[in-house]
Amino acid sequence: MTRLVKIQRRKQKYMAKANTDKLTIKHIVGYGCGDCGGSITLWMVAGFMTRFLQVHMQVNAGVLATMLLIWNIWDAVNDPLMGTIMDMCFAKAKPGADKFRPWILASIPIIAVGLIAFFVVPPMLGGGFAMIAAAFVLKIVYEAGYTMMNIGMGSLLGNMSKNDSERATLSSARGFGSTFAQLIGGALIPACLAKFGDNAAGYGKTSVIIAVVGCFIIFLHYALTEERNKGVASAAPKTAEEKEAEKIKLTDILNIITKNRAFLALVLHSISICGVQALAQGATTYMYADVLGNIGLQGYASTLSSVLMICILVVAPILTKKWDLVSIIRVCLLGGFITLTCTLAYTLMVSNTNPWVFIIIQSLGSGLITMSVQMQWGLVAESIDYNEFLTGKRNEGTIYGFFSLSRRIGSTIANSLSVLIIAAIGYDASLTAAGLPQADSTIAGIKLMVTGFPMVAALCSFCCFTFIWNINSDVRAKMAEWKAAKAAK
Repeated sequence: MTRLVKIQRRKQKYMAKANTDKLTIKHIVGYGCGDCGGSITLWMVAGFMTRFLQVHMQVNAGVLATMLLIWNIWDAVNDPLMGTIMDMCFAKAKPGADKFRPWILASIPIIAVGLIAFFVVPPMLGGGFAMIAAAFVLKIVYEAGYTMMNIGMGSLLGNMSKNDSERATLSSARGFGSTFAQLIGGALIPACLAKFGDNAAGYGKTSVIIAVVGCFIIFLHYALTEERNKGVASAAPKTAEEKEAEKIKLTDILNIITKNRAFLALVLHSISICGVQALAQGATTYMYADVLGNIGLQGYASTLSSVLMICILVVAPILTKKWDLVSIIRVCLLGGFITLTCTLAYTLMVSNTNPWVFIIIQSLGSGLITMSVQMQWGLVAESIDYNEFLTGKRNEGTIYGFFSLSRRIGSTIANSLSVLIIAAIGYDASLTAAGLPQADSTIAGIKLMVTGFPMVAALCSFCCFTFIWNINSDVRAKMAEWKAAKAAK
């Protein structure tokens, strides 16, 4: 028996074991905890950072926009870099080693320290260059930890299961985790700020609570998950041809972008939705604090939106028996577009917006759009399979890194733009400090940011999944046939 035949038989043994081991409730709950814990911390940064710096730290709009731009450019570089580093480190790891979980564990203290210090240290410095520099560095520290956790978590899915049905289950768990993050963070943060005060000290106290809650849940993600298929990749010796195929080249990255239409659709969707979500989140605190007059109401809106998303996630497995995941996402996007159109018309036509009418219809539209983001993770795994079908290479870390990059691109544009738009529509922080209302034109601009921009983004994403996404039943059948032929070798 030749050495090559022995190697192939050993690999088949590992693959057979990996494919027979089934997911447990522990694995499913643990995987969902990842996005739950991480998103709780991110909820504070993404949703409340701009108001904290612009209103309470009195950072100039131009300076803040520049800071946001630099932060996000770094994050855009950092995401694919982290994915590639994970792939490269694992290539040098001992057989049987975990590929992604160690990175998740290492991220926890970085996230906690970065988040708390960001909201505590700048007020202690009293303003000026030192305060701005501290905020700038501490945001990078937090994002380094979050990127480490997020890339590891996303890439972990493929190593937990090679079964399409189990991957769908893990994706649903991630969706539940993110939804519960919105439920917890979206309700807890406004409630804490209402209790501790919508001021610098209140933000500092709130950050401690959010860091403790979020990082504890991230640790549960690490403790309850398992890289069940690591033996497939590392336990059996690789042939020279396999080692050559696993090398990451620039052409691989270009092929992912240019040849994988499914991945392209996901990228454009992320740029559109994540960008506008960042824009709307930044403006939402202004909507509740300055337009509706009570920042604590934001918690009720978040709770309602989360309940809606939980209902959709519960029903989704039933719907997938009749429709594929892409079709469900299209329905969510179209429903969100219609609802937000109605919301925009109401807020602009009625000068004294009823808080509860706004909360109900806005939460419905936002919940539907957010669901398209939560359900996309199953499509990410499918696009990785499709990439392997097209090129013969999986490169999970690299692909997921570039997918995260697309999310960052949208956020990069939106974060800087939101600050400039807030300034352009005439927002005056001194009026807020004095307890006075903003100008009518400013209020109208805030309403447009919160409802109009997400409405357009929903329509654009709908078009991406209608005209660009190309994985259908025929393509899936060809992929399954190719997988079977590969496993039989």
